[in-house]
Formats: sequence, structure tokens, C-alpha cells
Amino acid sequence: MRLTMLRLSTVQRLVLLAASTTVITGGVLSHGSAFAAPQWQKITDSSGISVRLPGRPHVEKYSEGGVNSRDYVVKTGYGALGFVVLDGPGKAPDRPWDLKTDLKAAVEGYNSSDTGARLRSTDVHEGTTGGDHCLEAKLVGVDRVGHIRLVDHGRQELTIMTVGHGDQRRAVDRDYRQVLDSVKAPGHGTRHAEGAAVST
Repeated sequence: MRLTMLRLSTVQRLVLLAASTTVITGGVLSHGSAFAAPQWQKITDSSGISVRLPGRPHVEKYSEGGVNSRDYVVKTGYGALGFVVLDGPGKAPDRPWDLKTDLKAAVEGYNSSDTGARLRSTDVHEGTTGGDHCLEAKLVGVDRVGHIRLVDHGRQELTIMTVGHGDQRRAVDRDYRQVLDSVKAPGHGTRHAEGAAVST
């Protein structure tokens, strides 16, 4: 069974949550001191995948067609940072997750939000991390910056995404790298490797 529709909807939920948490009245991003010193926490999904996030995440769970998803999103001073785990029980190992479709869904999901901001993916790379296929891209807009990585862990797909205000690029880059370095998946390595650029 192809899981495209569920994958599209859950990745779109992640970016819509991210978009909604970056906006206050008039669409202005919050740069408040409440986010100045985040307390990083290890978040462990029911799959065993663990990720460190800069605060306690808002969590939403969904189930459809035998596939479960968990969305974890944290507000930050520059925008939002989060991850999604998709479960595919009984998923055939020769039917990989469609990472390119999910990247497209992430960008389209953000652009369909009511923030008025639009993103596009650039510098898209395929590679491996801990031996697992991954797809990574930078996200850019007129006044937004971000990153996204999608990883095929076999029975699970992991998506990590951050979006923030353009003048906070250094913080966005720093937190994204810290999150990537924290990811642990049972039976999988954590080494990051990039492959050749690909188009979307």
C-alpha cells in the first residue's frame, strides 16, 4: 500500500504547526526573552527514536490506514523547531519511503499556511546518515530561513524541520545542527553524510 496521502498530511501538519507558532498579531515573529535560555530535553518517541529539543514540545498523534504518526514541535525565539515520526507496521523493506514527495509536501504545506510567507527548497542533497537514506535541504523565503531533513529508517520515517525569521539565521542553523547531532535511532548509526545535489 502506498502511504503518500498520509505522509503528505502529516508533513503538512508539522509545517503548519511550525508556521502557526512563529506568528503573533500581524504576522510578526516573536523574539521575546522567554526563549533566550531554552532547556534542552531528550524526547523519546514510542519507536525508540530520540531527539533533543530546546524545550517541551507540543505533541500530536494520528493514526490512519494502519500507519501512526507523532508530531513534536517546540516554539523558539526565532520561530519553531520540530520532528515527525511515521510508523509503517509491516512495511516491506523494498518499498522505501518517498522522501522527495515528502519534501515537496513540506514546502507546499508551509506555503498554504495563513502566515503570508512562502518558502522554497534549495541546496537539496541525498545521502546517508548512519547507513540510512536521507534527503536534506535548506528552506529560504523573503524573510524566512530554515532546514529540513527526512530519513528513511525502514519501518519509520523521521522528518526534522526548523523555520525562523531571516535575521535569526545563526540561531536557526545552530539549533538545527544541535538537533541533528542528538538523533538516535535503535539499530541505526548517527553519522551524517551528504551526497550529490538533486533537484526537486
